[in-house]
Amino acid sequence: MEQVAAQIDVRMSKRALRARLGFTNDKQLATVLGLPLAQVESWEEERALPGVPEVLRLLGVQAQAIAEEPPEDPDETRIVPVETA
Repeated sequence: MEQVAAQIDVRMSKRALRARLGFTNDKQLATVLGLPLAQVESWEEERALPGVPEVLRLLGVQAQAIAEEPPEDPDETRIVPVETA
């Protein structure tokens, strides 16, 4: 699967992806992606593939990890600027 992913561009159309994988219809593509046939059929033939996780996984694109928020400083509200005379 990694070899196929290396040959596939993220901006590829549904028609181009089917051709690259050797599929003749949307049913085969839906089966590989694990998506409902109706969803795959709703994609336009010549537009870039949607960024759904199943497509991104097939294309070998790693989902970016959600950045963790820095820990809260409990003293943030207690510390105030000191005015000098």
